[in-house]
Amino acid sequence: MAGPTKHKVLTCPRCRVPMEEFLEGGTFLDRCLKCQGIFFDQGEMFATLGTHADPSYWDRPETGGTAIPGGVPCPRCTAETLLQDVAFGGEKVEIDRCGSCGGIFLDGGESAKIVAIGSKMAEVVAAERGAAQSELDKMGDVDFRSGGLIYRFLSMFKSKRS
Repeated sequence: MAGPTKHKVLTCPRCRVPMEEFLEGGTFLDRCLKCQGIFFDQGEMFATLGTHADPSYWDRPETGGTAIPGGVPCPRCTAETLLQDVAFGGEKVEIDRCGSCGGIFLDGGESAKIVAIGSKMAEVVAAERGAAQSELDKMGDVDFRSGGLIYRFLSMFKSKRS
């Protein structure tokens, strides 16, 4: 007995052949049997490939990711996809992403490249988090309830309205 499927059969945007649905790491993905391209619905890259495949690691100004019209239909919703070059640390990949449904199509082998870029960007992301935490630490107590800085600030306005 076949397992449950998540959606209709998709058509590969490159080869125009039906894609095969398969289970990877608990997530159903769609793969072209001809070119080995994989379509990820929104959130599936992170769920399947791990933290470094999360767009927050590679969809950033440092990666030069300007998107241009791609002229290729999205396998999920058929809207025109956008081509986006993503490059960092000697790795480069051109992805197809849908601005409508948020899906991403990666040609065969591009999954490893996007993870490599995300891994190299991890240091940049960690530095940003450290800087943000440092700024929060400088703010001191930010307790909204019991007399912290934010509470005292908001109380100034409350007492003026009373």
